[in-house]
Amino acid sequence: MAPMAVNKQTKNVDVSSKSVILMTLDLARPTPSRYVPHPLWVDFTRKDGQGKLERQVFQVDGDSGTISSKVHNKFLLRFALEPGKYEMKTVFGNANAFPFNGFFQVPLLMEINVPPKTIAYVGRVNALMRPRVGNEFRAGSVIPLIDQAAAGVSGSTFDITVVDASKEDVPEFKSTFASLEAADIQTELLPPFDRNRAQSWWENDGKEKEPADSNSIKQAQK
Repeated sequence: MAPMAVNKQTKNVDVSSKSVILMTLDLARPTPSRYVPHPLWVDFTRKDGQGKLERQVFQVDGDSGTISSKVHNKFLLRFALEPGKYEMKTVFGNANAFPFNGFFQVPLLMEINVPPKTIAYVGRVNALMRPRVGNEFRAGSVIPLIDQAAAGVSGSTFDITVVDASKEDVPEFKSTFASLEAADIQTELLPPFDRNRAQSWWENDGKEKEPADSNSIKQAQK
């Protein structure tokens, strides 16, 4: 796993070989719960020069944010990526409280074009974990049965939106990370969430029905 691109101790940001992508993630539940969802890692995929898929995984660190609410919490994510086309695949995380530990996966499946030598803000991703209806994709696997059910993960799905909250988020990135304070941060928003694609991806156990620039953590979520 790769670390977040910058942290609170970083002095200078070097974008000569890798650009820095900034994104806020707001994970929420519709009502207060002691099983608060929080991210563990985010994975990206892209095709290499030979057309083979490669995967990059970024571990979410303590500088990203803290859990202060039983309803929703925001995390400041930072990714260092070489220029090129990627798919921001999933956010993997957990919702735990003694004695149960539930794991979830947010299927973003969003294409992103990383420009060279740039620090770019790509938006705020709002992911609401709410009770699923019918055959909607699950927020997490049904196994282990007790943990996933007790944490409310297996019986939930995600409503996902991308919004431009740059007027609030960019100043927060700059005040939180000293190395970004004087940085020129561009805004390059992610595309809208495609629920139909996420549903198809889930129904096919993490596979696409047609070729795509993507790979996945294969989770049996049915």
